[in-house]
Amino acid sequence: MSRRAPTIRDVAVLAGVSVATASNVVNGNRPVGEESRWRVTSAISALGYRPNRLASALRARSSRLIGMVVPDITNVFFAGLIHGIEEHAAESGYDLVLVSSGEDEATERRRIEALIDRQIDGLLVVPTTDASILPLREGRRASLMPPTVLLDRGFGAPGFDTVGAECAAGAYAATQHLIELGHRDIAVLGHSIHQANISARIEGYRRALDEASLGARARLCVAGHGLDSLRGAIDQELYRADRPTAIFALTNVAALAAIKAVRALGLDIPGDISVLGFDDFDWMCALRPYLTTVAQPVEEFASCSWRLLMQRISGVAELPEIRIELPCTLKVRESTGPARVRIRAVAGT
Repeated sequence: MSRRAPTIRDVAVLAGVSVATASNVVNGNRPVGEESRWRVTSAISALGYRPNRLASALRARSSRLIGMVVPDITNVFFAGLIHGIEEHAAESGYDLVLVSSGEDEATERRRIEALIDRQIDGLLVVPTTDASILPLREGRRASLMPPTVLLDRGFGAPGFDTVGAECAAGAYAATQHLIELGHRDIAVLGHSIHQANISARIEGYRRALDEASLGARARLCVAGHGLDSLRGAIDQELYRADRPTAIFALTNVAALAAIKAVRALGLDIPGDISVLGFDDFDWMCALRPYLTTVAQPVEEFASCSWRLLMQRISGVAELPEIRIELPCTLKVRESTGPARVRIRAVAGT
């Protein structure tokens, strides 16, 4: 016959305290004296007691669960966000339930609905597209949605609090840096023009070109999310007779694709082509030349979104929706240098 699992009442009896005192030690509802706390924790250890979190959640009408949805858990930017959110969750006494949408809207919707079925207290989402999550605020579904904050993508989406980066300003500073180095043919490499954060980066790039009277020389290379498709897109530019002297990659994956494409042709970075990225991670300083990049504030992304979500859950934050934009930082390293002067052939020479 299996041994009965110890209960909070068993803990209280062994510790010589009331059930309420033992419960307060376990759940942290009210302060407990040091001696009573020590007796309760000793009894918990001796009995091997484990609290029934489900029962506690039902009583408190709180699951202490936060759902998080990201497009790709292998992407280092999203992995950094997840790490930061996990730390805040642990400090706040919450558990994080993580799912990936795989950059697919239908998958994203199914997994958000599955999280809601688990009675999560709040939701953090990096949406697949700027509009993919909007139907969840419509009709019957709207009443089921827990407090929700969107990160990185979907900035300004109606009905949602959003946390994003000042992408246009970051891209503008990056493009200005290349122009100041003498670059006039700057190719931009990205996965989409239909996401607000990416379109903002393109806007910053175009604004810097326009101010330098280079708007007509803009080069936009757009491909899918995959490394191979991005590399294929920039390859086409690199094989042109008038290839660009600089590549501005709008994501960390695009930066890796650009580096691989340039290296495959035996070209020097930055001697032949300068490469500038967006996002900043350890691998960017692992091999020479170190990558010049626009760094997004990943830690601030996590802390701001968590703080905002906690305010919504506690009822502190009031309507309307809250929009937070965080500044980016241009980090100039070794992968950008002066544009090499092209020698043009002259007829009859």
